[in-house]
Amino acid sequence: MDVQIPVEPELSESESEEGTALSESEFTCHCCYQVLVDPTTLTCGHSFCRHCLANWWASALPRVRRDCPECRAVWTGFPRVNILLRDAVEKLFPAEVRRRKQAILSDPGFCRVLQMFQQHGNTQAPHAAPPQNPPPINIREFYSGVVTALTFMTVVVLLYRAFSTDSSHEVLLSKPLSRWSADDVTLWVEHLGIWTNQYKETFRREQINGRLLSSLSDEDLSAAPFKIKNPSHRQIILEELHRLRQRRVSLNLWQYKDLYLGKSLFLLISLRNFPRLTLLYLFLFDYDDTFLPFIHTSCPATPDAPTDTPLDWPGWRQWAEFLLMYFLLPYQLLSAVAWHWMSVHYWTAGFIIAHAALLTVLDVCFYWTLWKRGQMRTLPKLVWLQMFAVLFNTSLFVLPWPMMPLFIINTEIYIQLYFNPFLTAVLVKRTLLPTNTQHRP
Repeated sequence: MDVQIPVEPELSESESEEGTALSESEFTCHCCYQVLVDPTTLTCGHSFCRHCLANWWASALPRVRRDCPECRAVWTGFPRVNILLRDAVEKLFPAEVRRRKQAILSDPGFCRVLQMFQQHGNTQAPHAAPPQNPPPINIREFYSGVVTALTFMTVVVLLYRAFSTDSSHEVLLSKPLSRWSADDVTLWVEHLGIWTNQYKETFRREQINGRLLSSLSDEDLSAAPFKIKNPSHRQIILEELHRLRQRRVSLNLWQYKDLYLGKSLFLLISLRNFPRLTLLYLFLFDYDDTFLPFIHTSCPATPDAPTDTPLDWPGWRQWAEFLLMYFLLPYQLLSAVAWHWMSVHYWTAGFIIAHAALLTVLDVCFYWTLWKRGQMRTLPKLVWLQMFAVLFNTSLFVLPWPMMPLFIINTEIYIQLYFNPFLTAVLVKRTLLPTNTQHRP
């Protein structure tokens, strides 16, 4: 059985030409409603004759219009001639395009506007196309920028500290009375008033230091070698001395650094690596000068607590709060001390608080990892290895310490304060985001 497939008759040549013919109305400008000449397409998609668009652009001189004549959308960049559309129009309607170009060139108004429009486009900088994907952040460039900024800030702070020194009397009042030398006592007597000029030489000659000064009484001042006959003068000296005894010493960082330069650097390094051992060392060997001011600042006493002397024993509430933070979150004790310094040096206290928070994260992660792996027995060995590494790294700095220039010591202190928080932040990132998860898509 034969199957016949019906075949449609082919279209005639006339019908084909009629179906593919393009009318002139489809290539007309919506400004002049004639065939497009040098068609220029805007970012909104509409196309106009170039001289019509230039005339529209200059219609509001001295201001210019940058909106589409049809949809009023503002174009971006500088409009260019649509080459594909121009070639198509010139092939379809060559006679009409030729006639219109001659008419435009013979009109001086159109020529002037076209020239202004083209000059405006030439003066505009070409706008590069926005990248499809933002370029990746260069970690090395970012790190280099941070190091440069910190170095500049360090130099500025060093210069400021070098040329703006506090008065000797203000530093003296921040120094514990038990550590006053004979010169310190003489300076203190001199600042009591002009009337003390007759007595300060006696204090200097007898080499009265802070401990001897704190034991003086009214009978001692009236007897030899002082022989202060005026009772008012003796009363003023004793009142100021009593005020010194009552004064609770709480140094800020810069005052402490001025008084104990080497100890400041030691604490900056040791507290960062061994906070609990360092605080224990301060309790055993530096109780009066450093530990007591530290505990009174980080764990302040209640208002009703007794304050008989500047070096009084902390109350049981203070000890309970201190020991709890000592075993659980020792770095937060440093944050409490830095918070107390906020009004003195805001930025430095902020750096210390941020660094203490980062070190707390590392401390918690370290003990949590040991507990999770069942390796708490190895804790003494790990602490000893870390202590040995720190001692080895700092020995090159400690051995030539007496010959170190003050500028080098200050630079190291500022590096420990302002630069190490960024290194700790990198360690926190590596600890919380291991290498095998950082590159995960």
